[in-house]
Amino acid sequence: MDRQHADDAGLDLAYDPHMSDAAITIRLPEDMAAELARLAREDGVTPEEMLVSMTKRHVGSIRSAKEFFAERAKGADMEAFDRVFGLNREGGEPPRPGDEVD
Repeated sequence: MDRQHADDAGLDLAYDPHMSDAAITIRLPEDMAAELARLAREDGVTPEEMLVSMTKRHVGSIRSAKEFFAERAKGADMEAFDRVFGLNREGGEPPRPGDEVD
């Protein structure tokens, strides 16, 4: 994340390319911070460790979903898609009132 995006997001981003970790300061609503602290305590970790773990899982799931759909798209039959869903398809019903495309 560059400095401008960090500033826009309300983050204090201190990044040293020679270090393996980036330091990010975030402001959380009090109730969210309290819930984070409670969850971390239950798991026996610090709130910072909990945030790192949650972030890794979330980033991993996004990456996995992107890779999954990219792989699926490679085998897509776009001609078949257009026959069924295309704007110029033959057959089917005309749009019902209110369903027209402008």
